[in-house]
Amino acid sequence: MKTAVSKSYIPLKDFQWHWQIATLALLLGGAAIILIAFLIGLVSICVGSRRRFYRPVAVMLFAAVVLQVCGLVLYPIKFIETGAILYCLNPKNYEDYY
Repeated sequence: MKTAVSKSYIPLKDFQWHWQIATLALLLGGAAIILIAFLIGLVSICVGSRRRFYRPVAVMLFAAVVLQVCGLVLYPIKFIETGAILYCLNPKNYEDYY
């Protein structure tokens, strides 16, 4: 008797390294927080209690900025370290040129 294999798993062929997945998670997490903050702001405008939601929306937007900046700093650093860009731009290989 054979067991059924789940076909819901989709391999991420483009993401070869764990840092790529971590960067994607940071960027998508920040985007999700921004979307939630926007929806809370929209609901607070419709309800008419804007001042009550200022602080939570501000904290969420700050958290989203932190996640986005972390992702946007992590990606180029790891991209250069893995040698996916020009060989001469990797700081570990400067000795080879001098």
